Amino acid sequence: MVTIILLAACALSLIFGICFIIAGKRGMAVCSRRARARVVGIYESSMFQEESYSPILEFSAGGEVIRSRTVTEKTGGPGRIPYKEGDLVEVLYNPENPHQFFVPGYDVNMKLWLGIGSLGAALILALSAFILK
Repeated sequence: MVTIILLAACALSLIFGICFIIAGKRGMAVCSRRARARVVGIYESSMFQEESYSPILEFSAGGEVIRSRTVTEKTGGPGRIPYKEGDLVEVLYNPENPHQFFVPGYDVNMKLWLGIGSLGAALILALSAFILK
């Protein structure tokens, strides 16, 4: 019975892992246009009783000015952010929705990492099922 439960959990982890990886890759693939963005501020928030920070960027795309913070927030103090106000950074954005953008080398694709983690969990569950068999 334990083997069946572990194999079912393995199958679910495998399905979720594949879906997250596809969604992560698809989300980044639509961001095909490059732009130069200026860091206009540092966003500060409290997550889980710890301060986190992310740069606020401003760039022109499709005739409008986009002003938004990055997807990734860094904890451990504002010194963990490699940018300061006035810096220029490269962004990749979705030409159909310029508010969807990321900073190569800075932003983390969480869907992709969740997918990889789910595939790792599927492997561990499958191995556990065969060991306990």
